Amino acid sequence: MKDKILKLLGEKGDLPPLPEILLKLEKLIGDPDSDIEAIAELIETEPVLSGRLIKLANSVLFGGGREKARDLSSAILRLGIKMILDLAYTIQLPNMFSKFKSFDQFLFWKHSLAVACLTQGLAQKADLSYEEKEESYVCGLMHDLGIVVFGYLIPEEYKNFVASAKIREFSLELLEREQFGISHPELGSAFIQKQWPVSPTVIQAVKEHHDPFVVNGSRPTLSQIVHIANQVANAHGITHGIGLPPTWEIDDTILKFLGLSQEEFEKVLERTLEGLDSAETAMKG
Repeated sequence: MKDKILKLLGEKGDLPPLPEILLKLEKLIGDPDSDIEAIAELIETEPVLSGRLIKLANSVLFGGGREKARDLSSAILRLGIKMILDLAYTIQLPNMFSKFKSFDQFLFWKHSLAVACLTQGLAQKADLSYEEKEESYVCGLMHDLGIVVFGYLIPEEYKNFVASAKIREFSLELLEREQFGISHPELGSAFIQKQWPVSPTVIQAVKEHHDPFVVNGSRPTLSQIVHIANQVANAHGITHGIGLPPTWEIDDTILKFLGLSQEEFEKVLERTLEGLDSAETAMKG
């Protein structure tokens, strides 16, 4: 079954490409000669995206109670160019996969958004490189992308699998490997690597976010931080709704590993939980 799925991944010509606006944004943001006005002008060619970005910038999750941004330029100044790109991904990705009915898309993307915010919040405090911190949000947002790829490549098989996974007390990735020979972290990373021009850092974090978690005294990896963020979201009821999520509470050993105090962790968690509703509203328009 694994060979069949990977063959489909290579053969299906209508696999969702990144929207053109994201490709143009990636290119413009990577150009050292570009400025805020040019980036704002590009985004404004997509009125729906533009409006939702401003709403997200003013949401509790990203705005933090500051004075409202009234246009894209002020939103970009407040959040920074990279965060604007991250939020564009947040808005565009659900639209790319919205037709798949194997599972509840609303729950899936709410979980992905929570993990993205938790990963970013935890990564900012951890001993990571600048690049890893910059990519942390997208790593969290895309960590479960393999699930929607399963739903795209083998819709009927995965729909039946999802129904059976709800009553089996094993991790989702273990059940996927048992039935299909491949799990969603592996499939998601293969899809991203093939289809989208994203950083190898993102591909690695997506692939490894369910690897066995071992605190060995070294600095945390971004994959481990995505793992922790995923478990924390599940523990607080923000699950993707597929299978039975594991229950796993963060403890002092994990906090020490991350270089976080309990108070710092609680702030990251509280901000994410309080801001999710307002962010969902903004994403929907």
